[in-house]
Amino acid sequence: MGRIGSSIAVNGFRVGSEYSRQDVAHLGGLPVPSEIYGTAWADGILELENAVLLFVTLEKEGEACYLDVFDGTDFYWESQNRSSQSSPIIRRISGGSPTYLFARMRAKVRGASKAVPFVYCGKLDFVAMDGEHPVTCLFDAVDSESGQGESLTEILHWRPSVSPTEFSARQVRLKGDGKILPPAAARFLSTPTPTVVSGPLTYEVVLTEGAIRNGYISVDPNWAGFDATMLGRPDAASGREATFTFPDGYQITSDLRASGPGSARIRARVAPAFRRLGVVAGDSLLIVQETSGQYRIEACKGGTDTFELGYARLRERFLARFPDFSGFSEDQRLLRETSYKRQLVEHYHAIMLPALSGEQPEEVWSALIKLLKVRVGAESPQPQNVVGWRIVAQLADSPEGDRAALGSAVLSLLSGQGGDAALHAFNDSSSKLSPPLQPAGQRSLSSLLLTLKDPARYFFIKTGQMRRALGLLDPTFDFRKGGMTGEEWGRIRELSSRLEARLSEDGWPPADMIDVQSFLWVAVAYEQGDGAEAEEQEDEAVEQDDDMPVIHAPSNTILFGPPGTGKTYGVVDKALEILDPELLAATKGQGAGARAALKQRFDALHEEGRIRFVTFHQSFAYEDFVEGLKVRAGASGALEYGVENGVFLELCIDAQHSDLPYVLIIDEINRGNIARIFGELITLIEPSKRQGMDEALSVRLPYSKQDFAVPANLHLIGTMNTADRSLAAMDVALRRRFRFIEMPPQPELLDWDVDGIRVGELLSTLNSRIEVLLGRDHLIGHAYLMGAKDLPGLAEAFRLRILPLLQEYFFEDWRRIAWVLNDDAKPQGERFLRQRELHLNRLFAPEAQLAPDTANWYIHEAAFEQAASYRGILVGQAD
Repeated sequence: MGRIGSSIAVNGFRVGSEYSRQDVAHLGGLPVPSEIYGTAWADGILELENAVLLFVTLEKEGEACYLDVFDGTDFYWESQNRSSQSSPIIRRISGGSPTYLFARMRAKVRGASKAVPFVYCGKLDFVAMDGEHPVTCLFDAVDSESGQGESLTEILHWRPSVSPTEFSARQVRLKGDGKILPPAAARFLSTPTPTVVSGPLTYEVVLTEGAIRNGYISVDPNWAGFDATMLGRPDAASGREATFTFPDGYQITSDLRASGPGSARIRARVAPAFRRLGVVAGDSLLIVQETSGQYRIEACKGGTDTFELGYARLRERFLARFPDFSGFSEDQRLLRETSYKRQLVEHYHAIMLPALSGEQPEEVWSALIKLLKVRVGAESPQPQNVVGWRIVAQLADSPEGDRAALGSAVLSLLSGQGGDAALHAFNDSSSKLSPPLQPAGQRSLSSLLLTLKDPARYFFIKTGQMRRALGLLDPTFDFRKGGMTGEEWGRIRELSSRLEARLSEDGWPPADMIDVQSFLWVAVAYEQGDGAEAEEQEDEAVEQDDDMPVIHAPSNTILFGPPGTGKTYGVVDKALEILDPELLAATKGQGAGARAALKQRFDALHEEGRIRFVTFHQSFAYEDFVEGLKVRAGASGALEYGVENGVFLELCIDAQHSDLPYVLIIDEINRGNIARIFGELITLIEPSKRQGMDEALSVRLPYSKQDFAVPANLHLIGTMNTADRSLAAMDVALRRRFRFIEMPPQPELLDWDVDGIRVGELLSTLNSRIEVLLGRDHLIGHAYLMGAKDLPGLAEAFRLRILPLLQEYFFEDWRRIAWVLNDDAKPQGERFLRQRELHLNRLFAPEAQLAPDTANWYIHEAAFEQAASYRGILVGQAD
């Protein structure tokens, strides 16, 4: 499968016309490849940003049973053998992604080496799929009816050389027994569900762009249909689960998670459901409680006056806080909310305007800090809280160079009309501060300044609360990454003007946007409390969700330690900590049965493709890990070179098209040449440089010439044996990009005696001597003695595992091995190693200069069967 990070325009293609791959690129507005082999165009599937292209050759040499065939307007297509129904490309195709077919009868012109062009067959509508490895998909090729030409006619009437019985069997499986995936989501939504359903157990949620992009359904935690005990802390599992069934039968099991004050989210595996339903921002979902823990979800495609629906909810919440509200200028309860904001306007004129007239950036910065720290309020004045105290503290401690830069940006913002250029300059300057001002901080600061300058046009923005409030009025509204833009302010003014008119119709005419913002603030924030700390926490929670669109923050981890310390054992826990933390937590401390359950889940995830393995060694290279040229037999039988993806690139491609986390386990990571294997990707694996992160980077791969970034939902777990190579000798670039978790020997796990020998103490004693002689990188792990529950088990461990390991550690320096085993303190009959004296004068001439203590060492087998030999290792140890 090839992938290009561009979109194609398909309007220029005519059904029945012939196109080469280069023609497809040129006509579709894509970069035209000079060569086909070795590029993304060489494969039968080309994945683009907005579509999937299938390039199919019907008569395949040596593949007579390959099922790619038309039957009327039904088109059957068979994937590669490695694909399953859970593969990202199959999920994308089956989820309704626009798919277009280019087909040809054969690859080469008969009797020549010239390539045959493809015939454009039009758009394919997915219907069903069957099987695994490969997957057979059924499409409705409705456009093919309108095409003309002999080539298209030949393609439509061609039949593969499979038996009619086999072909009919596949048709039955795909069309007849209902065991396979039902038709694409659009067919389910031809009759929209009513947008309003009465009854206390139905809740309507209007989808926003952010919800669809990040894969969650945001709900009101106060809705009676949800048990309050389902709520956990923000983005943490509550431990209580519910089942949600979508219109096509797709089900998810998810808990309800808090997402900052005032909202909760259904999160697990919602993104695939959105893709299947084909929902867009502004569409609604009805959540209907059927029984306790069972919910039905119905989709409503458009048709709802979302502004009126949102206003009704805001008004209801506002009146719940201020019953019998009489008006913005009369109600004393609301005046406590608006009065301190109007005091800020007065302070702005007294503090900021003189500094702005002087046009000195340092003076503007000083005035800004003074304004942000000013105390307002009639009763016990407090510092303003529109811009949180953490942000104020950060700006007040800015280094000298940043002060002038920020002052200049504020001067530019307030001296003009607050247009796009001034807002962009302000956002750019504030993002370059040390540390940079985050987007939520940029929004609150710029909105404060613009509102104080012109309260008739602007109002204060606290990202989390205003996103919820404005999202109720317009579900397609969402803040972009980065600070505010002129376009966003235009949308906000449009909504706020309509809201101003609606409030006036209800007899509550606002004086300005401060009143409008206060109405929204009371409606969305007061029910969670109006303290400054709550506001600050909400913005921080939103910041993480807004600017880190993946659920799982990327991680790079290496488990290191000497042999036998459980690194491979620990990889299972570490992977499930990422992929299934609920199961890991539920089975903690439950013994061997729980371990079996964890290993079973680990194996299932590996089979599913979400866990991959690779082992580094001296010959492993970039071409094996990322991509490289590989020789293969061409259609004519001649050898050809093509680009082949490595294990890392394959997994990255899968992860890029999934909302789930993936794990790559790199065993023996220290045995490979890191610089040679990772190449330019050593920078891209940094968490902050991953795709979708603030400092995201991409590179152009050297063989395929495709732009590539490492997805943020891919996690790397490495293991390294310090006996092979010390941590200190690791590549510095790798050490900076991974966190290292030491896996030391755990003698406390060996809590049993064998004939009076304390096995845990035995291991500790051996390791104490090894550490003195060699260092802690060459200790013996507890796994070597885990099976030594009796004397024969102890003998087997020492004879077959520990003694050979010591020979390797000490390069068969028998003297030092004897020191480790404490043989010098034992009687001859209890020593593991013995010396046979040599008569050197009989073997060598007198001139031979040999050490007088030269002896022939040999292993005393009988010692392994004697408990005294092991007790002797402990002789001389302090109690």
